[in-house]
Amino acid sequence: MRNKLLSLLLFSIIAGCNSTQPTAIENSVHEYDNGDWLLSEMWAKKSIKENKNIGEAQYMMGLCEFKQNHMREAQDWFTRASASSSKDVRGKATAMLGIIASANGDFDAAQSAFAIAASELKGIDQAKAEALSTGGNLANSDSKTSFTLQFGAFRDKANANSTIAEISPSLNVLGVVPIWITEETDRAGVTLYLVQAGHFSTRVAASNKRKHSNLPQCIVRATH
Repeated sequence: MRNKLLSLLLFSIIAGCNSTQPTAIENSVHEYDNGDWLLSEMWAKKSIKENKNIGEAQYMMGLCEFKQNHMREAQDWFTRASASSSKDVRGKATAMLGIIASANGDFDAAQSAFAIAASELKGIDQAKAEALSTGGNLANSDSKTSFTLQFGAFRDKANANSTIAEISPSLNVLGVVPIWITEETDRAGVTLYLVQAGHFSTRVAASNKRKHSNLPQCIVRATH
């Protein structure tokens, strides 16, 4: 789900700037595209501190936290960005809140967020949000799709291995097995190492396991 919806994330939220010296928010977008989310966050914070492009900067902060699997922090930043004076930023931030709600298994909240986002967005973004607002792709409508729980996305494989060593005892007790590492390449061509565990036939089953078990922080991911 998260991969399939990443196309909602970063369209042209920066427009009409003709300065030769990049602004803080332009630097944030540039570093995000390069896969350096910490540096992107640094520039976004600088933009907020300078009281410039605040909504866009809050949105960028949300994206960076989302990419680092910090869902609570991401949700907080997207909530702030959803009050931006820019309709485009409001729409994208609200769509991201829908994605997070869906990953948490709260499909009613997700559909509501996508409906609001659709009213703010234009073009292909609007079409995608409208489709999702009716429940498209939110539940397991594809029999070939299965689901897993993801416990982190790392640029360093050693960190992924350390996470597996740390969480394996509790996951084994709770029956969330097997545990493995999946490699994924992001938009900038950077390889990520995803720590995933458990196989579930539906998103609801994965979400229920996530919510009703004493698990480390994780999200639901679709697999094929």
